Amino acid sequence: MSPSVLIVDDEKAMGTLLVRGLQRAGFEAESETSPEVALEHLKERPFDVLITDLRMPKIDGLEVLRRAQAVRSECEVVLITAHATVDTAREALKRGAVDYLTKPFSIEKELIPLVREIVAAGNGEEAAEDSRARRARVLTQREAETPELVGQGEVIARVFDRARKVAATNSSVLLTGETGSGKEVFANLIHRFSPRHMRPMIRINCAALPETLLESELFGYTKGAFTGANRDHVGVFQAADGGTIFLDEIGEISAAFQPKLLRVIQEGEFYRIGEARRPIRVDVRVIAATNRDLTEAVRSGTFREDLYYRLNVVPIEVPALRDHMEDLPDLIAHFTRKLGREQEVRFAPEALEAMERYDWPGNVRELANAIEHAVVLGDGLEIALEDLPAAIQDHERVRRAEVPGSAAKPATAARTLEQIEMDCILQALDKTKHNRTQAARLLGITRRRLGYRIAKYGLEERLREARGGAAEPGGEPQTEMPEASDSS
Repeated sequence: MSPSVLIVDDEKAMGTLLVRGLQRAGFEAESETSPEVALEHLKERPFDVLITDLRMPKIDGLEVLRRAQAVRSECEVVLITAHATVDTAREALKRGAVDYLTKPFSIEKELIPLVREIVAAGNGEEAAEDSRARRARVLTQREAETPELVGQGEVIARVFDRARKVAATNSSVLLTGETGSGKEVFANLIHRFSPRHMRPMIRINCAALPETLLESELFGYTKGAFTGANRDHVGVFQAADGGTIFLDEIGEISAAFQPKLLRVIQEGEFYRIGEARRPIRVDVRVIAATNRDLTEAVRSGTFREDLYYRLNVVPIEVPALRDHMEDLPDLIAHFTRKLGREQEVRFAPEALEAMERYDWPGNVRELANAIEHAVVLGDGLEIALEDLPAAIQDHERVRRAEVPGSAAKPATAARTLEQIEMDCILQALDKTKHNRTQAARLLGITRRRLGYRIAKYGLEERLREARGGAAEPGGEPQTEMPEASDSS
């Protein structure tokens, strides 16, 4: 009997196209636009492979995957989508999908070989990859979509050479440097140039998860281990077996969790939550990153010395942007190109000079945001100094005020943070013709927070005068309660 394939796609034409291609290759294939109907078919007969679109109106592909596993656990599931991201790929594969294809894809060169490989693996053929290896390769491919290292300067070249040398080993690496300096880029490069590059590299932000969630995410858990644990969950260490784990913000993990992390790094084994008798052994390389001084944390007793030395086998310090400003032109071109505007806009000499003189406390991440800010708010094809974020403009004004004979208007002192923030708000509202929803989006804050700041700085009257007494576009201004705390 020929291998059978069931396709779920709300676009009928797409389903028909896939059926025809698979049938020509010798498979039995049928398609459904309704996920519910497709799942009923799966109950009635065993299919070897289920191919489902990720984004569908009523039931998405991840839910189809979950229900298909409940109906027929032996049926392998492939997700297809036009909206691929690293996060969605990882989530699909962690939930049990065998692979993940991004539209547009070639039926002959990608889909049919994939289905043949899945069927061969199910038949136990030695030449076929097991599903775990395939998941690893797919995750690696998704992670490889991160940007290449940008910059040809001597400082970055030295760091790059060090990263290339350590990549060939299995040694743990500790990346240090200021926030936004590019530590994750170097982590990706180390993994990509390592013998582990065909296995996954999975990133965990240790600061984003409380201790209990961090443990369950890294080590996994068994069904019934705690309230809400309705099924076994494969942890990141097990999913990354043979590959790399990138532990970002490693300095934020709790003292109670540190010995558990030390064990898996030192012994290569761990216990899932809810299963204390049988350890799981893994071969994982650990790359950690922090913007904290871990040596000081060790001295103060908040970070274990033995864990520090296990992580810090090869230290790599990623330089701040101000320490490799020779790469600024390349970085500007790179981020402008990412916005799809490289051929459309140019930076005026005055703007470029201001960017070269700025000290970039937020490093490369701040530069990327500044370029997007300037491109979005700029009125023409040339980015002027006035289009750059207020922090850069203020830095330039203060510098010019201190230079005798400067053509700029003298400034008696640097403006306060509140004055800078007020100007940013007024500029964004002016650009969006006083549409607060759009202005909040430009500023990267919520509409509620924008309303709070307008009230805080007493800007309502000035905005009303600027509108000539007219109501805010889209309706009357909303009354917004101030937030209980605001630390941003």
